[in-house]
Amino acid sequence: MTSDHVPPNRGYTLEMHRIMASQEPEWVEKYNAFIEATYTGQRLLDRKTKELLQIVVETALRADQDQIQAHMRVALAEGASPQEILEALEAVVMPMGGLAFRRGLQAWAAETGWEG
Repeated sequence: MTSDHVPPNRGYTLEMHRIMASQEPEWVEKYNAFIEATYTGQRLLDRKTKELLQIVVETALRADQDQIQAHMRVALAEGASPQEILEALEAVVMPMGGLAFRRGLQAWAAETGWEG
């Protein structure tokens, strides 16, 4: 992905971002503006809180583990502790279900270096 298509404050780049930037740069610019307005831009919620929300929603939707981990990396960089991330996942285990929780827990273990 070229640097003119990467928002400086997202904190991660996924394969889908690179593909779309190479194929649809105009679309990516509009997508980045939407992301800035709804997610990375400063409003009332701080970035750590937004990342915790991203983690639990993407876990509930059964996103790929690497995508969940990308948000965990940003959350950790924004001051979240590994325990806060785990607590966020635990707080929504009932509505999201056990299978989704398992994927989030696997992402957490991989990102925090937990070894059993």
